[in-house]
Amino acid sequence: MVASPLVRGDLFSIALCSALALACNDPAGPVAGRKVEPRVAPPPIGRAQIAPPLIDRSDTSRVVLRDPTSLASTQVDLYRQADGVVDILWIVDTTGSMENQRRSLAGNFDRFIQTLVRLNTRFQIGVTTGDMSSTGERGALRGRVKIIDNDTPDPREVFRENTTFPGSRKRWLQALRAMERSLTDRSLADAPGKPNYGFLRPGAALAVIAVTDGDDESFGGTAWYARLLRGVKGKGYENLVSFSTIAGTLPEGCWPPGEESYFGSKAAPAVRLSDLARRTGGVVASICDETFEGSLVRIAEALSTLKRIFPLSLPPVADTLSVTVNGVPIREHPVQGWQYRPEVNSVTFPGDYVPPPGAELRLFYAIDSP
Repeated sequence: MVASPLVRGDLFSIALCSALALACNDPAGPVAGRKVEPRVAPPPIGRAQIAPPLIDRSDTSRVVLRDPTSLASTQVDLYRQADGVVDILWIVDTTGSMENQRRSLAGNFDRFIQTLVRLNTRFQIGVTTGDMSSTGERGALRGRVKIIDNDTPDPREVFRENTTFPGSRKRWLQALRAMERSLTDRSLADAPGKPNYGFLRPGAALAVIAVTDGDDESFGGTAWYARLLRGVKGKGYENLVSFSTIAGTLPEGCWPPGEESYFGSKAAPAVRLSDLARRTGGVVASICDETFEGSLVRIAEALSTLKRIFPLSLPPVADTLSVTVNGVPIREHPVQGWQYRPEVNSVTFPGDYVPPPGAELRLFYAIDSP
């Protein structure tokens, strides 16, 4: 029997692989086009030696903790000035015994206006009387110009006209009842053309000033009228109201200058009006002053709602405090600028300069590190 050529080739390949110690992937032997790869023995693996780590402790020493470097810290306090808007209702006694006092009041009214302007106050001023009779004002504002404001030409002359009355012997003064109607009766102010229309402004402070040489004879206690005033501005704005009076002094009244010999000219003590002023933080001045200049300045300054004291949140380092108003630096000066009061830790404006309504204040200073 003779083997085929294919069988003889395969036997020859097997023999050749064995002779050359070659490994063949195909146990059937090489075939044309197939690659023959060598057989590789795996590498030898020895036993691993595991030993503990060696630590060099020769340079180890104690760690010393030190305080961080002390750095200057700064603080900025920001404030917004109040709006400085006030509505002022004057209630003036119409009786004949008040003629000289009304004339003096009008003659010194310029100082009242000048003080309001100096304090950057936007004001509205109206005048009524305490006459609640059928022929009286009953709370309505008087005059051709019923509301005096910052733009009124010659405000003193307008005020004089509005406080000039014909001779009268009326003695029944109801200033508080007139105040109530003037501020709360909507029929006086509900439409253009009404006497009190536009007098009360939302957000404005409200001040009432009664001028008389007698005491009030309205029905109701002063505590009730104090609540009435606060209620006019509404909840949250109660501190924007005040009642002041220029009247007879306590406890016995007083004599106006030059009228000591006239029967019935003595000003009665204004017990009720003074009590209402006390309840609302107002000013009590004497109707018997020779001029009302000082009293008018005091009242005008009290009416300003602009803040003069601005507390600091932390104690400052001396000589590091700076103040800017609307981005403009303000110098430290007792009259034309600010001062620091350490006893209350506050920046104050004690002189002629007051930050204007709505101004933004920036108080910058360094503080001691703890």
